[in-house]
Amino acid sequence: MLFWVIAAILTLGASLAVLLPLAGAGKDESGAGDNDLEVYRDQLSELDRDVARGLIQPAEAEEARAEIGRRILRLGAAGPSGAVARRPLVATRLVATVAVLAVPLVSWGLYIKLGSPDLPAQPLAER
Repeated sequence: MLFWVIAAILTLGASLAVLLPLAGAGKDESGAGDNDLEVYRDQLSELDRDVARGLIQPAEAEEARAEIGRRILRLGAAGPSGAVARRPLVATRLVATVAVLAVPLVSWGLYIKLGSPDLPAQPLAER
């Protein structure tokens, strides 16, 4: 009986070690978009400084501003569709949870069906 208690605790610990990172995977996604936006704003201000110092031609600066603007717009377009992007995330989490929980359940079920859980204990000296 002690074996099954220890096996259950170890299985629970291993399952939680896999499931907890999967459960918290979506927390940093909104922060990443904010960081990207801050980087693009810094790039725009640095571009203005470079133009003022004469390191970049005005035509090249306009092209760079346009590219940075496109990236900001792309970032903004990805933000409001959070519900659409979240649905695959929920499906992925569900599949991962089922897979993580199925492994110990299937293995225990196979052991009970095919193994020998009713064998008496065999000390090393008696083997």
